[in-house]
Amino acid sequence: MPERPLCDVCHTPLAPHAFYVVKIDVFADPSIPAMTTEELEEMDPDKTYADLMEQMKHMTAEDLQDQVHRRFEYKLCPRCHPQFLANPLGLPRDSRPGRN
Repeated sequence: MPERPLCDVCHTPLAPHAFYVVKIDVFADPSIPAMTTEELEEMDPDKTYADLMEQMKHMTAEDLQDQVHRRFEYKLCPRCHPQFLANPLGLPRDSRPGRN
């Protein structure tokens, strides 16, 4: 019998079909930067390619992959699910003097 999965936040065992799946795709902005005809004509493609290859020499395969796309998947229990929805990036909340 396979082991029950755990909540990725609180590590509570998850009942079958009674949990939430969070999928996150992080990828480079696919839009092409605006360039003028003059900029394109002044560009040296061979130098640009050589510079890029030099930068890549000092990066691991994982570093290179992270520059393009990374996918994450997490399982959340019903208790952790609303907390995640309320603050999916885990950013600090603004606090105001005199308020809780």
